[in-house]
Amino acid sequence: MNIPSSASNISLNGEFPDLSDESISELVSSINRVGYGVVSGYLEQRELDQLRTFVEDSVRGVGNRYVCFTGCADLPGTPLERMAKSQVFRRLCTRVYERATGNQAPDQPYHQILRCLTGSSGQQHSLRFHYDSYVLTVLLPICVPEGRRSGELVMAPNVRLVRTWYAQNLIDKLLIDNPITQFLLKRLTEARSSHLVRLKMKPGNLYLFWGYRSIHTNEPCDPDKIRATALFHYVDPHAGSRLKRALRGSGPF
Repeated sequence: MNIPSSASNISLNGEFPDLSDESISELVSSINRVGYGVVSGYLEQRELDQLRTFVEDSVRGVGNRYVCFTGCADLPGTPLERMAKSQVFRRLCTRVYERATGNQAPDQPYHQILRCLTGSSGQQHSLRFHYDSYVLTVLLPICVPEGRRSGELVMAPNVRLVRTWYAQNLIDKLLIDNPITQFLLKRLTEARSSHLVRLKMKPGNLYLFWGYRSIHTNEPCDPDKIRATALFHYVDPHAGSRLKRALRGSGPF
């Protein structure tokens, strides 16, 4: 489902577009049905150009290698900082979550990431299949290479439910994060299996999916190109788990 920004959203005092209730319902329906929903043209061109310049300068500053920013402390004055602090963007996330789950959204911060893939180091951060730790993933492409290797998003959507216990989630992740499963998923990707959804993204659009429930990754792009995406992860269902707190710092779980 592709929600046109101009047709289905209302701009409030120069804020980001605010989706109608009908658009929220259509997004959730699309995520449940095909694995993802799209809000087209979420960023204005001038905002996208600003982010592209920031990404290119950042990649150049580390010697044209992979670079990643967590949170918005290092993104001052950028649209990504504005999104993180925007009540309208927050409303989008909470309404999608609440419409999908029937539960009130908890008062949790985003886990925000900006990933800039390029060079040989960028190849090492591609084709790593995983589940996210957060229910909703909101993805904003900033730089998407042209050509055959454009770093497409690949996913097996909605293959599990939200687990009641963190230990169940941990087992799920261990079943994915092992050499045999990774090898099989990569072979399915190379064979362009119909069991996997492939999504070629457009910069400035907003893509939403259930990251917790979906096995996903990105394909590599050519080493001389840049693939940059901003991610807003929302609602950790195991935020209160004592087991998770005990394991924190010992691995990517």
